[in-house]
Amino acid sequence: MHRSGLKAGCFFSLLFSFLLMLLPCFNIAHAEQVVLPFQTPLSSMNNCGSGVSTDTHFTLAATGDFFPHLIIQHAGESLGYDYLFDKVRPFLANTDLGYTNFDGALLEDAPLSEYPNFNFSPQLAPALKKAGIGVVSTANNHILDKGLRGLDATLKVLDNSGILQHGTVSGEDVTKPRPPYLPINLSRNGVKVKIGFLSFTWGTNGIPDPNNQVNLLWETNEYGRQGKIRPQVLEAIAQARSETDFVVVAAHWGQEYNFYPEEYQIEGAKQMAAAGADVILGSQPHTLQPLDIIETGNHKTLVIYSLANFLAAQSWNQQEKFTNTSVILYVGFARREDGKVQLTGYRYLPIMMTDGETRTAPFPAENDQRSAAHVRELLRDPSGLQQFPEAPLPNRLEVCPTLSFPEASDNTIRGDFYRYYTTLGNNYTRSLQESVAIIGLPLGKVKRELSGDCSQYTYVLYTERQRLELQPDTDWPFRIVGTQLGTEVYKEKYKLTDVERLPESEIASELFQNFYQKYGGVVVFGYPISGELRETDSETGFVKTVQYFERSRFETVLGTSGNPNPLYSVQLGLLGKEYAGIEAQCTNRSTAINKVVAQPPKPGTTSSEVRKMETASKSSNYNALWQAIILTIIPGVVLLSANRVWNKIKTKHKHAKKLALQANNWKYNEGIKSRGERI
Repeated sequence: MHRSGLKAGCFFSLLFSFLLMLLPCFNIAHAEQVVLPFQTPLSSMNNCGSGVSTDTHFTLAATGDFFPHLIIQHAGESLGYDYLFDKVRPFLANTDLGYTNFDGALLEDAPLSEYPNFNFSPQLAPALKKAGIGVVSTANNHILDKGLRGLDATLKVLDNSGILQHGTVSGEDVTKPRPPYLPINLSRNGVKVKIGFLSFTWGTNGIPDPNNQVNLLWETNEYGRQGKIRPQVLEAIAQARSETDFVVVAAHWGQEYNFYPEEYQIEGAKQMAAAGADVILGSQPHTLQPLDIIETGNHKTLVIYSLANFLAAQSWNQQEKFTNTSVILYVGFARREDGKVQLTGYRYLPIMMTDGETRTAPFPAENDQRSAAHVRELLRDPSGLQQFPEAPLPNRLEVCPTLSFPEASDNTIRGDFYRYYTTLGNNYTRSLQESVAIIGLPLGKVKRELSGDCSQYTYVLYTERQRLELQPDTDWPFRIVGTQLGTEVYKEKYKLTDVERLPESEIASELFQNFYQKYGGVVVFGYPISGELRETDSETGFVKTVQYFERSRFETVLGTSGNPNPLYSVQLGLLGKEYAGIEAQCTNRSTAINKVVAQPPKPGTTSSEVRKMETASKSSNYNALWQAIILTIIPGVVLLSANRVWNKIKTKHKHAKKLALQANNWKYNEGIKSRGERI
C-alpha cells in the first residue's frame, strides 16, 4: 500500500476514535445502549445434540418472585392453598426440579400481611411443595420482613415441608461454617446429576442483619448502588463448579419495573459465568427482563435477568409494566454419553395472574397478543419456537423432546434431529405432515458415520428421502444438513464422476420453482444439478419428469394433472433408499481423482440415452489418463534438463547468484507497487 494510503487510513482511524469519544455527549439514552445487545433472537441457544439413547436429559422449571398479596392469601384461606396452584401444577410437577424465589416470612403467630412486610400462613409451604417447587431462594429483600425470629420460623417450615433452600442460615447456625452452596442430587433412569445451588441478594430493605444470616451479592447493600460482586460469592461459585456437575445461581438484583438490566448486572453476570455458573436466575424487578447466553471460552451460561412475578397481585402496573405477566422457564441439561453434564437450552410457558388476581395460569397467546409478544421479545424468541403450548400437556416437560411415528415407532427422533423434523431448520414450527413429505420417515436410529464430505465422523440419521448430518458447532439453519444424496444418486445413475452446480434460475418448471421456494429452497434442497429429465419408475412403470438437486430429486408423473395440495404437487424421490452408502461414496471420491469429469446429460436426456454414451465415456477416460501421464512426465524431463543446465551456468559464472538476487529484489519491489495500486 502507498504511504498516502497509510496516512489516509490513520486519519480515518483517528477520526473514528474521536467520534467514539464524543458519543456520550450526544443524546443517546443509557437504556438504548443496554437494550441493543438483547434485540437479536437466540436461535442457536438450544444444543440438544445427537439424541443418542445414552444421553440422559433433566429439566429445571424456574419461576420468579413468590410474594402473594392479601387477596391471594385470603383465597388460599377460603378455598385451600392448593387452589392457588391448580392451573400450573402440571407444568411444574412434570419436571425434575421446580424453583421459585420465596419473598417473605412464614411466622405462624403473626397476622397475614402484604407490602411492605410480607407474612404468610405456614400452610402455604406444603401446597408449594405439592405444586412441584422443590428448592427456593431465601436471599431476598423481604426474607427479614418479620425479623430474625421470622427468618428462623420460615426456614423451619420450609424444611418440614420438604423444600430445600439456600441464601440464609438460621440463628442457631451462625457460629457454624456457612455452606458455600446447596448440593441437590437428581436421578433419572439410574443416571445421577449433582447440582450446586447458590442464592444471593442485593440487600434486605435496610432491615438489620447483625449476624450476616442473609447472603449478600454486592459490596454494598444500598439499593441501586451495589458496587462490585463480593469476592466470596465468586469463590463459592467456583467451589460449586469444582465439586458438582451443574451450577445454578439465584440473584436477587436489579431495578424494579425496568425491562432491561443495568450495566453493573451485565458485568456481574459475566463474572459469575466466568467463575463457573451454568445458569443465573434473576429476580426483584417484578417484570420480565431478557434472557441471554454468556460464552466464557467453550463454556456457555444461560442468564435470565428477571423472571418477573410467579404469584403476586400487581395488576395496577400490568398495562405499562406487564407485572401480572411472567413465564415458567424450563432449563435443560443432560449427562452426555461421555459422562459430562452440559446445558442443552431453554423453553418457556407464558403465565399470568387470573381469576381476580387470586392464582396464576398459562395463557393462550391469542387471548392476549400484546402480552404474548412482550414475553417472546424478552425471551428472544419472536416466532415462539421455544414456547410450550398450554395444552395438550405431555407426560414430561423436556427442553429436548422426542418424536415418534406410528409407522416407525422403533426409531424415536431426539436431539437436534427433532428440531429439524419440526422446523426444517427454520426458526418457526412446520407441520409434521410437511416434514414427512420432504424428509420422509426415519429408516433407523442415529448412528456415527463419516460426514458427506468424507472428512470427519459425525452423527447421522437416515430417512426415506435424506441422510441428515449433525454439525454441533454450527448455528441454525445449518446445525442439521442433508448429505448431497441428489448429487450421489444422480452420479451413480448416470455414471458421472462430477456434476455442475446450476443457478436457481435453472429450475426446470414453474411447478418445481414454486415447490422449491415454498418448502425450503437452497437450505433444504440445495442447488439444481440437472435439467429436466425423463425416468421410468421401477415399481410402477410410470414415466416421470424429474430434476435433480444437490439434496433432492423432484418428480411428477408425466401426463397427470397433479395434486391440488401444494405439498403433494411435487413428489420427492426416495433417495435415502437408493443411496449406495457413505463408504461407497467416499471410496468413489478417492478413486475419481485421476478421472476426467463426465459431462452431465443435457436437459431432456433420458437415462437410456445416457447408457448408450457409457462406452464412449469409458474410452475417453482411458485416453485422457494417458494424456495426463504424458503431460506429467514431459514437463518433468524438461525441468530436470533445465536444472542441470542451470547448475553448469552457476559453476561458470560465480557472480550469477548476486545478479539473480538483484533481479528478484527488483521484481519484488515492482510487485509491491502494482499490488498497492490495486488496493
